[in-house]
Amino acid sequence: MWSNSRRRRFSYSRMRGDMSDSVDFKWAPSPADWRASLRAMVPMFRWAPWFAVVLGVFSSVLLFGFDGMVPAAVFGLVCALVIGFMEPVAVWWRFSSDEMISRTVVGSADDQSFRMAVGNSVREEIVWEELPGWTETRQGFVLETLDEGAASLSVPHRAFASDEDMASFRTLLEQHIGPAR
Repeated sequence: MWSNSRRRRFSYSRMRGDMSDSVDFKWAPSPADWRASLRAMVPMFRWAPWFAVVLGVFSSVLLFGFDGMVPAAVFGLVCALVIGFMEPVAVWWRFSSDEMISRTVVGSADDQSFRMAVGNSVREEIVWEELPGWTETRQGFVLETLDEGAASLSVPHRAFASDEDMASFRTLLEQHIGPAR
């Protein structure tokens, strides 16, 4: 947790220019951020759309290619639809049911740590050693917070004010955590 005194020292030293390696970011979360994070960290979410497509294709072959297999084909098509829509619906439902999740996130990172805050409710500072790995997706950075990857923090590319800030953040990740997975 951040204390107010730490924040003041950080702000003061930042104004003096002492923390030139610091990168600031800010964004309003979206369901796409959650989906990208889940797909990067949880294999089930990554492969579910492909499994749904394959199941749908096999079920279509059964439906149109074999007489008497209509019930199995319809069952397969229904399962493919459920599997295909399960992830986006679950993410949307979770995102829309929790007001805290959709609040604007602000943060910064420097040579000492990674900091994020959601309003006045949640403030967290994580030293680099507590982050075992990271991945970069098309939409942003996903930072693992547990060794098994059971939890993660997502920082979308749009959170950075410039491409230089994004490159600086990537450099900090490489220096303190290692190469992307």
